[in-house]
Amino acid sequence: MKQLLLILCCCLFLGACVNWDVTGPAGPEGPQGPPGQKPDGADTSTIYGRVFTYSEFTAPWWPIDSVKITLHLSLDSVLETMADTAGFYQFNGISTGTYNLTFSRDRFGTMKVFGLSHMPGNLNTEVQRVSLVERPVRIVPDSAIFDSFRASFYLKLYFNVPPELDFQTFGPGNFDIYFSKQATVSESNYLFVSRVPSIDTTVMNQYFSHGDSVYALIYPIQRLFYSEQMLWYSPLDLGVTYLDPATGEIVYPYRSTRATLAKGIYP
Repeated sequence: MKQLLLILCCCLFLGACVNWDVTGPAGPEGPQGPPGQKPDGADTSTIYGRVFTYSEFTAPWWPIDSVKITLHLSLDSVLETMADTAGFYQFNGISTGTYNLTFSRDRFGTMKVFGLSHMPGNLNTEVQRVSLVERPVRIVPDSAIFDSFRASFYLKLYFNVPPELDFQTFGPGNFDIYFSKQATVSESNYLFVSRVPSIDTTVMNQYFSHGDSVYALIYPIQRLFYSEQMLWYSPLDLGVTYLDPATGEIVYPYRSTRATLAKGIYP
């Protein structure tokens, strides 16, 4: 009996020592499942950029503060942020898509960017450089009179600004001047428009005869900017204008809303 019990205990002990977790060879690999699908716009990342500001005298304006950037997500949904003092801004967690942006600041023209493409694979999308220019106030002419010189008919413009700023501010082409025979001259009621205050008499003779009343409505608009390095005027291509997709026309968002009316008699 004792021998039987001893044999039984030995069997139990040996059974406890054996590793019964035995894995057989792997079976054949099953068919591959369908790839995972993500909904449209599931990729999110950052839209960022930098904005600059210029005074009405086209001098850089520092610091750059109070510039609001609006990201248009849809017709009735927007995100807004403010640029820091160096002009940097960003929007985080933006779904893929095509967006419009608006840049605004009090007393400055409002700039727009249309059709910014923010596509999958772009972790960060940089917005083109944008500049806001202060709307003219001090460079609106206080008064203007007509005069003639050789083969030109021109406007003498008088401004209430320091003399040292005259040459740097009022370059050729920095005006929209609407001519008419009527005192009711306006942007929609005029004979022709000139960008310079000096007009060739061959052009004037197409619209005016000796003794006719001449009216000119003068809007300042900075198309050309004075460069101390070049000592001359050149376009400032720093995102100060935009192309309106609805009209196909270039928009100068900082053009003055104030104008000066000059009147005289054609010689």
